[in-house]
Amino acid sequence: MFYGKDNVDADFTLLLNKLEQQELFLFEPMPSYKTGDRWTDEFRTRDGHTKLADGSWVTIIKVTTWVEKLKKDTEDLFTSYQTNLQEIRLLKQQRREMEYGLRVAEKALKNSLALTKEIINE
Repeated sequence: MFYGKDNVDADFTLLLNKLEQQELFLFEPMPSYKTGDRWTDEFRTRDGHTKLADGSWVTIIKVTTWVEKLKKDTEDLFTSYQTNLQEIRLLKQQRREMEYGLRVAEKALKNSLALTKEIINE
């Protein structure tokens, strides 16, 4: 379980060490738009896709490469979360300060109106 950005590196390093002992691959299906008439087998091969025995096209990715990308995405997610959290805190503080300013202005306006009524009534 990830409890912070600092733990991500340690947790993924442990996972990557276990995966490097084996040679595992993922078969990611080729995007459907590349199955059209405008795409030839040569273009598909050039883009890194491989045709399987059943006729389907896939991209073969090493599991360790996929996990390293997942690690980077997770770190980016934590960074984004921290940035958004800080921004939310600042906006809440700004809203509180504005509400306080409005309450002070309302009180000053009421006092001013009361003084004005007093002066008019005299």
